[in-house]
Parts: sequence; structure tokens; C-alpha cells
Amino acid sequence: MSETNELDIFNLNIDDFQQAETSTRTSLYKTDPKNGKDSIYRAVVRFLPNPKNPKQSSMKKLTYWLTDSSGEGGYFDSPKTLDKTAPCIIGDLWWKLSQSESAADKKAAENLRRKEYYFSLVQIVKDPQNPDLEGTIQVYRYPKTLKKLLDNQINPDKADIDMGTEPCNVFDLFEGKDFNIKVTLKGGYWNYDECKFSEKRTPVEFNDQTIERTKESQTSFMEYLNASPDMSKYDYKPWNTDNESQLMKILREIDTSNPGKSYDTISDSTNNQEPVKAETKPELESNVDGLIKASAPADDLEDFLSTLEN
Repeated sequence: MSETNELDIFNLNIDDFQQAETSTRTSLYKTDPKNGKDSIYRAVVRFLPNPKNPKQSSMKKLTYWLTDSSGEGGYFDSPKTLDKTAPCIIGDLWWKLSQSESAADKKAAENLRRKEYYFSLVQIVKDPQNPDLEGTIQVYRYPKTLKKLLDNQINPDKADIDMGTEPCNVFDLFEGKDFNIKVTLKGGYWNYDECKFSEKRTPVEFNDQTIERTKESQTSFMEYLNASPDMSKYDYKPWNTDNESQLMKILREIDTSNPGKSYDTISDSTNNQEPVKAETKPELESNVDGLIKASAPADDLEDFLSTLEN
């Protein structure tokens, strides 16, 4: 009788009979204040470099959430993510409706609000709401409000430097900072005003150890980091044949002032254009030791969930 794969029937462990729960959690880390104590989501995270492309450790995306009358739809990424001069039929229709004298058109324009998101890998250092996530690496989606905090750490303005502020690359594995998340509800919306970076610079801790400047330690950390979620899943995606047909249906429904015709006029100029290619505008660059340091200045971006521009 083989002893290799058989249980000892006289010393059974209940764990051997319990099936592992199938997780439905995605790798997108959400800090919904409704899930926190007193409607406040508290957590501590550490921003990490993207192992597949450190220059894209903070990825920007402009996107729309659109649905038709039956509730079918989803996210549609704006071509302006890659080039602010690129045509976008959704933005064109938003402008047309928002500038109309019709109250119905202005109301319809509210359904075409563009969202500005950023995506980074973060290590969950502490999360009372989801302690099972502590020590794991997740993809964190965050608004421009938090991107400004990140940029101010990497590239503080001259006034702050004159007051003694020193630049800090928060993605640095040895000299970065933890980020204290405190998301509250204000007017029914998530508010990030109380989020802040720690004052202290510390090395990353992983698998019950602290990263060191040794080959062994860095090799071990790379094994840990390489098991992180794939950031490319959240990168800009151009419209394809399937979702473009759905998008046209949605836009025709939204354009109540003249369903179909005015949208067709807007879309004629962009129908047969090639997908816009991204320009190389690194926010971070690698140094000779394989660590990460700051380089490019912050972009002049639109407000998160802005309804003033599109």
C-alpha cells in the first residue's frame, strides 16, 4: 500500500476535507468608505514599481461608463488617453449637448461625463476592513486627487523645496514611503482629502522580511513582485467592432434632440481612423542598479469626474 498520497485514517485533519473557497475578488483594490467603520475606509499601502514596465508604474486612463436603455454597456476608453488632440466622438457629443439651449440636451450630456483614473501596484500593509489582503499586491485605481499627492512627493514645487521639503520617489523600494488611506463620504461622494504619505522613509517589507541591498534579498523580492497582477489588464483599450456597435447604439439613445442623425454627423470624421499610438512619456526611469527614480514632471490633467471639460 502506497503511503505517499494516502491519508492516515487514524489521524485525520478536517482541513484535508474542506474544499478551498473559490475567490470572486478581483485584483482591483477598492477603498469604499461604506465598507469601513463610521463610513471611513482606512488602510496603509505601499506603492510598488510595475515589474513589467517600471516606466508605467502609474498608468493614466480617461474613460466613460455608458449604458443603453436596457442597462447594457460598460467602460469605453477615450482615445484622448494617449493623445489629447485625438478625436473622440463621445466627447464631441458631450460638447454638442452641453452647449445646446435645450434643457433635455443638457440633462442628456450628464450621461457622458468622463472619468480620469490612475492605476498602480500597491502592497497592502494594513487593512482592518480586509485583513486577508494584508501582505498581498493589488492594483489600486485612484483619482487625480491622489495622483497630485504622489507627484508632489516626487516633484515638490519650488516653494515647498525652499521650506525644506525633499523629493521622495514613493516607488523606491528602499527609500519610499507608506501611504495612509483615509477615504470618507462627502455629499455622497468618496473624498480623499485626508489621505497622506508617511513622513518616514522605509524599505519594503515582504514575506516577513525587509528588503536589503543584496542580490539574494532582491532576487527573493522579484519573485514576490513578479507574482503581482498584470497591470496591462487596466491599460487603455481602443474600441473594437463589438463595443463600437454598442457605443453607437448608446449615443443615439442619449442624443434625444435628434436621434441618430446628429451622432452620425459627429462620427463621420472619425469612423475610419487608425487607433492612436501612445507617445513615450515616462513618469519614472530605471537607474543602473535596477531601482526606480523620478524623472518627468506631472501632466496638466483634468479634474477627476469633471463635468466642466470633456
